[in-house]
Amino acid sequence: MTKQGEICPICGEGHLDHRVEKNEVEYNGHSAQLDCHFSVCDSCGSEQASPIQIRNNKRAMMAFKKQVDGILTGAELKALRQRMGINQSEAAAIFGGGPVAFSKYESDDVMQSEAMDKLLRVAGEFPDVLSSLAQKAGIDILGQSQAAVLSSDPAKYVRFELPIIIETEAPDLKRPKLRLVHSSEPTMRPVSDEWVAVSSQRYASC
Repeated sequence: MTKQGEICPICGEGHLDHRVEKNEVEYNGHSAQLDCHFSVCDSCGSEQASPIQIRNNKRAMMAFKKQVDGILTGAELKALRQRMGINQSEAAAIFGGGPVAFSKYESDDVMQSEAMDKLLRVAGEFPDVLSSLAQKAGIDILGQSQAAVLSSDPAKYVRFELPIIIETEAPDLKRPKLRLVHSSEPTMRPVSDEWVAVSSQRYASC
């Protein structure tokens, strides 16, 4: 950022006064008042912006564009990543985009793709998705973001092993003979003399 009192590079005599003013911008039919960083020379009166001031102005505009397009802003994406319990390099390994992708996303230097944005939202909402992606990337995140989730609701993510009980024996029961009546002479027809098996099962929840 331009330092207060820095010599003006245009006239070489005056000093620069850093200022921040609201500037109205428009994007895709939406308008907003964004902070605009610049400096004014107290001698020649020229308005100018240093590379850092230009970068800050671009970042503010990028964040506004993300909001309009329904994309996570840099601040929102950073908060989501922190809730996942991973750093920027781990996020890049899990979701892709390059080694410094998340530094650029979170600084609002660039806009992540719509596909990347959707993937991040899904992984943030469903821990199993995040765990699967992290495992494929060779990153162990258990004990980080997952630890908080598991401690708050272990029954949701921990598999409980319950005994399986199968009852195959039944009391000494046989089926009775049934009398079948036809238009001809009545006859007696036995039904199966096999044992009746009663089974009862309880399964472990998964």
